[in-house]
Amino acid sequence: MVIFIINYFWHYAGDELMFKRNHVCAIAAMAAISMVSFTACGDDVVNTPSPSTEPVPTKKPSAPQDCDTGVLNVGSICVKRESLPGCRKPGCVLISHEYVYMGDGILEDFDAIANKTACTAENEGAKQKLTYGDVSYRNTHYYICRVFGNGQDYSTSQWEKIDEVAYNCAEKPAGEICSFESSEGMQNYLSVSGGGKNYWLKFEPNSELGPCPTEYALDRLFSKSGENVYKCYSGEWALAEGLIPQQYLDPRKDNLTDEEYDVLELPQNASVGDRAAGLLEDCTFKKDFLYFTCDSENADVFSCPKHVYYDYCEPRNYYRYRENGSWTLETDEDRSNDSRFQQPECTEENKDSVFEIPPQPGEPGKVYKCIWNSATVIFGKLGVNRVSDYIFHKAEKVNLF
Repeated sequence: MVIFIINYFWHYAGDELMFKRNHVCAIAAMAAISMVSFTACGDDVVNTPSPSTEPVPTKKPSAPQDCDTGVLNVGSICVKRESLPGCRKPGCVLISHEYVYMGDGILEDFDAIANKTACTAENEGAKQKLTYGDVSYRNTHYYICRVFGNGQDYSTSQWEKIDEVAYNCAEKPAGEICSFESSEGMQNYLSVSGGGKNYWLKFEPNSELGPCPTEYALDRLFSKSGENVYKCYSGEWALAEGLIPQQYLDPRKDNLTDEEYDVLELPQNASVGDRAAGLLEDCTFKKDFLYFTCDSENADVFSCPKHVYYDYCEPRNYYRYRENGSWTLETDEDRSNDSRFQQPECTEENKDSVFEIPPQPGEPGKVYKCIWNSATVIFGKLGVNRVSDYIFHKAEKVNLF
């Protein structure tokens, strides 16, 4: 059996996706082996326990055997009905937990087998694929080695369970594609950004406008064809209306890469530490913001909070001017060391004072107010900084009712 993992690169022009084929790697595995250990292109291979020699089942698998009454062969899977961890009282909820029969009366679950392989700072990010079972039932679990802490005195490491997509697809920038063969055929996933992270979302490659994930319902993916701009929603492209990232409306973008366009208007004359926004925008739709309308004299925990919904577009990147005379991308460390991003303590002395937290990539800036009420505990404290206004780069209020 030959398994092909195909990675394509889609140049992410704003949210415009321009197709470029990147590379193909093929991984050969013997069909007679029931457990295969391999990783996506470019990852290190991790050794796993010896597999069973049962053939791969061709029919729909049935339920696994009972560990206490079934006839078990080495490598076959069985189940036990067990109470939830930590529950020692009568009436605990019972769950079915899978075990692999290792021979000589020994049963081990997938996690225990995975942890027989060392997970350390040296092989952080390595992956395991564990497949066990027989012709009646088979299951596969995927793991990645995670290291938590500073990598020195206080770090811990463990094999963390992941899904098939995370196993086959390494973390990639928004706009890139990962394709791999599974038991259900070729699977295609697009990397999209949201909440400061990237996610893999499944799509069907059936549109000239590029991938539009069927599970994606956030209205943030755009594509351009000629003079028209389209927006992806739940697997379908439609003409974009309302707010559109400016890179799709600016004719200067047509002949520039994302990186070239983003820095097009950074100031020529700057001082070390100066901050400036790039031109690329990301848009968010129907965002629910919680803000507070009260002050220290009428701080009512029930009437203060208000909700408002906005569509907004914000710069994707911010840059800092460095000592070597160049602009580079702003980092989390830059913001953590910048007093403008630190909230002052809310005390009785500065009650009702307001301060501004600057915008961050894809997020609008916010105005906070120190709400202090000595007679009322607000969210567990006498004084709390609460959002009282928003600073929008480009926004429209949404009426959901």
